[in-house]
Amino acid sequence: MAFSEQTVQELLAEREIRQVLLRYCRGVDRCDIEAIASCFHSDAVDDHGNWTADGTTVAQHIVDLVKPGPARAMHFLGNVLIEIDGEKAYAESYLLAFRSFHRDNQPYTRTRALRFVDRFERRDDVWRISERVAVDDWNRVDRVLELQDG
Repeated sequence: MAFSEQTVQELLAEREIRQVLLRYCRGVDRCDIEAIASCFHSDAVDDHGNWTADGTTVAQHIVDLVKPGPARAMHFLGNVLIEIDGEKAYAESYLLAFRSFHRDNQPYTRTRALRFVDRFERRDDVWRISERVAVDDWNRVDRVLELQDG
């Protein structure tokens, strides 16, 4: 089966965009400022609903939210739909995000189901996020009654 050059280019673009999404999740979970920052163009806008940041401050802002105290985060990327339109692309990504934290010296876990609605742009042959809107579908906070080691 032969593929057209356009099909091959779109498949490569989808792969690169998916890699950006995965790198973002890994960067947040590991509080890796450089990894997070590498996902955004410097003039990007990230609107998470309760906060907004630009491409130059978003990585530090996220790490400041996740890193304090014993808080830990874990993101799972689910369904991802990517539509390529030349040097722009539009993606909707489903995520489950988990975060452990303490409130009043008691352990809690927040479970969040959300979607990232992203516009990507390829500049200088690199795909990055130029606009993100986080859409919360649902979230919950549960007190942890028992912790297991390792």
